[in-house]
Amino acid sequence: MKNIIFDMDGTLLDSMGMWENLGTIYLKSRNITPPDDIKEIIEAKTLDEAAEYFINELHLEGTVKQVVSEIVGIIRDKYFNELGMKPGMKELVLSEYADGSKMCILTTTARELAVAALKRNGILHCFTDVYTPEQLKLSKRTPEIFLKTCEIMGFEPSETYVYEDALYAAKSAKAAGCKLVAVYDNMQRNDWSEIESLADEIIKD
Repeated sequence: MKNIIFDMDGTLLDSMGMWENLGTIYLKSRNITPPDDIKEIIEAKTLDEAAEYFINELHLEGTVKQVVSEIVGIIRDKYFNELGMKPGMKELVLSEYADGSKMCILTTTARELAVAALKRNGILHCFTDVYTPEQLKLSKRTPEIFLKTCEIMGFEPSETYVYEDALYAAKSAKAAGCKLVAVYDNMQRNDWSEIESLADEIIKD
């Protein structure tokens, strides 16, 4: 029986490829061939900035608001209808639940989308609640969000396992005094050696 805080995207849900390729997915849905370097071009852009690029540089018809709405629609559809779990993670969650572990989700994804994906994948019932930085008014780039989540859940940080795939959140969890279970995701491959060095446990298939 454990106290566990799970990240969702890239940790439980095999969703980072969708985010990495979102520009390509959207442009192809509008019958536009994306540039070879589309990932690099829009990597640091907001949705509004990406929409402006599509309109101004790729001659996509529509307003920024319309384009953003269409992109958000694709994201919503993926969470509600498509995205599956990473290998072995459903079994892990169900096993911990059966053992009586107390678990919650802390994700930067909109709560509505997270709940829909977790429910569709058959594990929503395993978690006490789903928390987001927006809800807690804190960032996963700071340890305070993990301390706050522990406080809400009644966890002692030193007795809490945090499952994470992203370096910035892994650093925050460790700074909060939690145990880090690092979950490998290809999107974070360039940071993996540093993530691995922080981890108390590692999951890498």
